[in-house]
Amino acid sequence: VVTWIFLVHFSATIVTTNARPFAINSASSIVSNDNRRSCLACIHKLRGGAPSFESNPNYQNSPTLGDVNKDGFYHATTFQSPLQNNNQRPPPLTQLIRNYFADLHKYSPTLFNGTMASILLFVLWQFPTSSFVSTILRNHFMTSSYIVIHKRRYHALILSAFSHASFRHLALNMYAFVTFGRSVKPVLASQGIDLWPFVFAAAVFGNLVFLLFDKGQGSCVGLSGVTLALLAFDALVYPTKELRMIVSFIPITLPAYYLFLGLLGFSVLGILGLAGRSNVAHSTHLGGLVFGALFYEAFKRGWPRLWNYRIRKAYHALRR
Repeated sequence: VVTWIFLVHFSATIVTTNARPFAINSASSIVSNDNRRSCLACIHKLRGGAPSFESNPNYQNSPTLGDVNKDGFYHATTFQSPLQNNNQRPPPLTQLIRNYFADLHKYSPTLFNGTMASILLFVLWQFPTSSFVSTILRNHFMTSSYIVIHKRRYHALILSAFSHASFRHLALNMYAFVTFGRSVKPVLASQGIDLWPFVFAAAVFGNLVFLLFDKGQGSCVGLSGVTLALLAFDALVYPTKELRMIVSFIPITLPAYYLFLGLLGFSVLGILGLAGRSNVAHSTHLGGLVFGALFYEAFKRGWPRLWNYRIRKAYHALRR
């Protein structure tokens, strides 16, 4: 029995191997070898009136190699040559910029206003140091012990956050501000909190920490305290989120929580003078990271929602 099964299987394999699709006997009275069109028409009849092609279930709306018409030509109606769209061009760069800022304003006025204020102040900082504009900026848009403590210009704790020393400083802070601001905004909104109180509080807290460690020897500008506060809060809310960055042209990807710990340790080393000499305000960075972590702990306990309710209640009581 096994031998017969083997012979039958072997014979079927030979027949299948030598078989050709749509093979028709030349002696058949139905079709002639000299008429190719009649042959294809006959195949159409032999298949019971089925169409001359079979669609592939793995590729929806896509033709297969069996798509031939009655003239014997292959046709693929769903294929479009990329050269057909060769005349298309992207929209102008100015339109893309306008659309970007319009979408940003629609999503969060805080992110839009913070970005535009930083760009405007950066342009104003390019005026000569002897100009009236530069004098105003040095007296009201910088944080230092002399300006804040001795001159009592407390508004500089917030205004200095939107000043930047260089284009690279501005670009990095704007990228981080918009990126982490977009992620943090819906989380804060879940407890009825707007983004702008977080931004202002983080700016004040970071600059106060700077004044605590500064000893009256320097000044501070930039949104780094706010951006690192956003990063810290976002990293604690989404600790496994993968963040990508480039360090010395080397791309690095790591979980957000580890980046938060790394920046926290680096800021401490910078305050101790163990991170090299630079113009980086490590104390402001540390203040931003600490503020983000403290706000996260308060957020878990529902305190911001309670504070928000009491502030709104007091505000409406004063209006009466």
